[in-house]
Amino acid sequence: MNLLRMLLRSSRLALVLAVVTGLASGASSAGLLALTGAALVGKAQGMGWYFAALCGVALLSRFASHAVLNGMHHGLVFQMRTELGRRMLATPLRRLEELGSHRLLAALTGDISFVGAGLMLLPQLIIHLAILLGCLGYMAWLSRPLLLATLGFMAVGIGTYLLPARRSLGLMRTARELYDRLLKHFDTLSEGTKELKMHRERRLAFLREDLVGTSAALRKVDALSGAIDAANSSWGMLLFFAIIGLLLFVMPTFGGVDAATLTGFSLTILYMQQPLDSVLNSFHGVGQATVALSKLDALGLGQEPPELQGPLESPRAFERLELRGITHAYRRDHEDGRFLLGPIDLTIRPGELVFLVGGNGSGKTTLAKLLIGLYAPESGAVVLDGKPLSDERDWERYRQLFSSVFVDFCLFDRMLGLEREDLTEQAQRYLERLQLTHKVRIEAGALSTTSLSQGQRKRLALLTAYLEDRPFYLFDEWAADQDPIFKALFYEQLLPDLKRRGKAVLVITHDDRYFHVADRLLRLEYGQLLPEEKQAVRQHGS
Repeated sequence: MNLLRMLLRSSRLALVLAVVTGLASGASSAGLLALTGAALVGKAQGMGWYFAALCGVALLSRFASHAVLNGMHHGLVFQMRTELGRRMLATPLRRLEELGSHRLLAALTGDISFVGAGLMLLPQLIIHLAILLGCLGYMAWLSRPLLLATLGFMAVGIGTYLLPARRSLGLMRTARELYDRLLKHFDTLSEGTKELKMHRERRLAFLREDLVGTSAALRKVDALSGAIDAANSSWGMLLFFAIIGLLLFVMPTFGGVDAATLTGFSLTILYMQQPLDSVLNSFHGVGQATVALSKLDALGLGQEPPELQGPLESPRAFERLELRGITHAYRRDHEDGRFLLGPIDLTIRPGELVFLVGGNGSGKTTLAKLLIGLYAPESGAVVLDGKPLSDERDWERYRQLFSSVFVDFCLFDRMLGLEREDLTEQAQRYLERLQLTHKVRIEAGALSTTSLSQGQRKRLALLTAYLEDRPFYLFDEWAADQDPIFKALFYEQLLPDLKRRGKAVLVITHDDRYFHVADRLLRLEYGQLLPEEKQAVRQHGS
């Protein structure tokens, strides 16, 4: 039912057209069947033109039905992909991190395809059911007692078909869970190639227990589900011939059934084989689509709030940014219980260069994400120029204040959202300053390559941040992958330059050699900010 509601909501007119043209195809096919039966018993003299006309109607209506269904399929897949992308971007970052990239990738690739294919089966299912009803009506016109006997036998056959089909649906759910697990192993394979190559026992254990083990379990479940479906399909085919055998060899022994009626019934049942087989086999595709749709719903993705639809003016400056008693609790890897960050009180103004230091796991990156609006505090308030942020529109405008380069940054190969006349000229100046002109060119707003070392990719990410020209810059361990020359350039030239331009800058770092550059030094230990170290830092460093 969820699939049908989704189809009606997104493609009501196309669905009606597909069903109407499909019914026309089914009706013309039923007419051809009736004429064929009449001709076999010598009752269709002079009806050749009707036969030819029905052939034309059947051809055109069938083509129209399939064309509409094809357009519906591609349109629905397009809608689902774009809608899922929008919903992912409207979902809180913490929720996306909890889901993991493997689940999101499975949804974007497999689930959408299965739902799209399942949605396309529904109009065909309606059409085939209508054809079957038409055939049953013709059989009732031939002989109601014989129809009742046929229906009884068919009911027994369909019942025996549905029982294993339910088992197959359960296996599909199991296979879908295994597919999530397999994609997670693929993530590990991609991200941990170096570590797996360097440790033979770990590599063999990963292949044996994780990759091969999960793949083998998925193969077993898929094979069993396929075997059940194949057995069901074979049983469905046998069912037709069994019914025909009963009509031809058993029913005549009871008498009262003429040859014309038996011929009509036999031809009709043979004709019904294809639509009924399609109806029965569609349970597999609809089952897969149902499982996929339930997995999409289980992601719990958000919807873009109405207040964010339409133009949104981005602030270009601020005077005072405050965190007032904010807290955030989360679960850390390999630890029981929840880690509490805060309460945090912090004020930052334009032109300040602030370093944030602390041990691994102290909450530095989490605090940074709270500061720039990627995480929402569970208590406390974020206050911009004396006004606490309240609704999603406030948060969206607030996030536009920041340019950031995190440890796990994403480097886009095009200057998306930075369209302006002097873009190439400015980018070229920054490429020269970052000593990347021999590696990268800017061509039509795109980078000629992003296949560089990690340190050089970070410089390109810094280039993008410079071009954004926003009031607040956040750098998370930016200098960690730089050589000594560029590390010194970053701390002693680039950061002071941003400060002179009136930018607020927060740098997460462990480079104590350059602590003297900071105006303020924030230390975070076990989720708590220690008392600040200010100008004493600069004096100590000098």
